[in-house]
Amino acid sequence: MEFTPRRSRKALGLSSFTRTGDLTINYLDTKGLPLTPDHLSAATALVARMMVLSAQEDKQMLRQAQIAKYINLIYEDAFQDWQKKRHDQLLDIARHALAFNDFAPSECRPCHEPGTFADFRDEAKPGPNVPSAQDNRWNEWGREYLDQFDEAAALKFLKEPKTSKEVRNLAFAYFSPDEFPTHRMLQELMMLDPMGAERDQIIEIATLILPWCRDGNYGCLFDGTSNLSLTGRIAHFELGYIPESAKELKSAAGFLITNHARKHIMTLPRAIRSGTSMRKSLASSTFRAGRNRSGILRTASEVQLLEHFHRAAVRPFKQSRIRSAVFGNSRQFFIMRQNDRADLEDMGKDIALPEVTQHTIMNYPLPDHQTGQKYSPFTYLQPIRP
Repeated sequence: MEFTPRRSRKALGLSSFTRTGDLTINYLDTKGLPLTPDHLSAATALVARMMVLSAQEDKQMLRQAQIAKYINLIYEDAFQDWQKKRHDQLLDIARHALAFNDFAPSECRPCHEPGTFADFRDEAKPGPNVPSAQDNRWNEWGREYLDQFDEAAALKFLKEPKTSKEVRNLAFAYFSPDEFPTHRMLQELMMLDPMGAERDQIIEIATLILPWCRDGNYGCLFDGTSNLSLTGRIAHFELGYIPESAKELKSAAGFLITNHARKHIMTLPRAIRSGTSMRKSLASSTFRAGRNRSGILRTASEVQLLEHFHRAAVRPFKQSRIRSAVFGNSRQFFIMRQNDRADLEDMGKDIALPEVTQHTIMNYPLPDHQTGQKYSPFTYLQPIRP
């Protein structure tokens, strides 16, 4: 990838992340989806990752609870500002929420399941050849589905305390990228409006996340309006240009990218085939997920439901808590030469690799030791699962 001409890199969707780059992924942008608990959890975990993890578990949990509180506050402020300008859309959004509430299975509430939201969106959206003069949000099926709910029912759904929050959460799917709150807004809210007995802790958190604003030490990657799209044929993220001295930046960037890509994958139309490939630099930074399950673990488990393949190039990770999820959800293995017999034997137990095959892998010739046309041998394994 490093030898691809700059123009070709841009055309292919190749994105390199550096401190001085101009790429921005706003982690508070829902990417055309409703606001969900999963999105709030990911945003909270990312902000917590921007600070040094506390060795005291109770202190770390308190920090994350405080961060979550202010993230919810800033979303509420953003919605209140938005509805003042778009109050004429609220009733239509309420009807959309009411229709989706009827469409979604009982176990998948509208604000909890992005995949179900995408199913309804794809079923109800017009085709590519709809004239611009017509409604460009709904097709005939979608309009008929929404029309079964009259204005009185939509208004009640909007005003009812138990359902009004669902309307608010769905409204974020109607936001444009520049209407979402940003990291700077969150930091300023915490710094300028700390509340209650936890005032000093809130100011401390605001100070710790200040370097992650666009004019801070880490550039604009986390702060500002999103300018990176995954809708092209290929999206490539290169973290290799982030220096090893900035481990915290590489870790946060890996976490951000994985969740950004996962959300996009989960909302693709089910008929579209897609795939992800992860090299060791991103995999290692994502695997260090702390106390929470990492984005890559969820990706490996969830993509089985889609027309999607996930490919990860990793070294043995015997002690990792996500090892079982990665091995358990993998259907094909390409095993290169291993230098540590114990690592290979340990992996062989998980994937039923015969001892004779392990011996062959340990004795694969290295390209450096070959003459003539060189090659890199590997073993392809597809386990038979019940």
